[in-house]
Amino acid sequence: MAEKYSIGEFAKKTGTTIRALRYYDEIHLLKPTLVSPSGRRYYSNNDIIQLQKIVALKFLGYSLEKISEFLHLKDWDLKDSLAFQKQEMMQKKEHIERVIRALDHALHMMEDQGTVNSSIFISLINNIQMEDEHKEWLKGLIPESKVEILYDISEEKQQELNTRTALLFTKMKEAVGQNPESDDVQELIKQYMDITEDVLGGSLELIQDLINSQVEIEDDPKLFPSPFSPEEEEWVGKAMEVYLIRKGVITDGNETS
Repeated sequence: MAEKYSIGEFAKKTGTTIRALRYYDEIHLLKPTLVSPSGRRYYSNNDIIQLQKIVALKFLGYSLEKISEFLHLKDWDLKDSLAFQKQEMMQKKEHIERVIRALDHALHMMEDQGTVNSSIFISLINNIQMEDEHKEWLKGLIPESKVEILYDISEEKQQELNTRTALLFTKMKEAVGQNPESDDVQELIKQYMDITEDVLGGSLELIQDLINSQVEIEDDPKLFPSPFSPEEEEWVGKAMEVYLIRKGVITDGNETS
């Protein structure tokens, strides 16, 4: 061959590590043009072109396994492959943006409160992670238009609500065991309902819709991880029931007003 490069020279010339070149050789992705009797690898200018293909396809997000498939084909449907890869990258982009959003919310809470109970933290982050699933679940109970309104709030507003909710849940955990009918406990429930009404535009209409739907909601720890333990949940439920009865949303028989 007109030009040949040792593995070290080839690595330096192409900006690739020797370790990567050895691995590519092992998986038959890029074999050296020549291997001496002593086992020394030598590469040619044609290998540079092959490596450029590998680097380009890696940049587009293809796995080494998929790249190997491509390079061993005489022809492949590049358009369909690129369209599929674009869709894959769009999904990854959406996931990364959601992770960054969750981190922003977490940092905002930490800056405001210092520390947050782990159960409360997981519950609030879950609301971001499972937002689409929550929307679909709600659409099975109330009109889609109301669901869209529910989620049509700014990111700044959402961070504020999450921070307020985290602080309130912390106070509610500390109050567990007190009389659910006491003024202090009912004040905490009122603050929770204030947050809910803030999201809903100052109305208990959504809560009434959920009650009127008469759909039995089964616990789903994956979809709705609770910030409260079972004992705390029971206590919060009693306090919430007292509040809703006093507001006239439900009666003592748990019927809508």
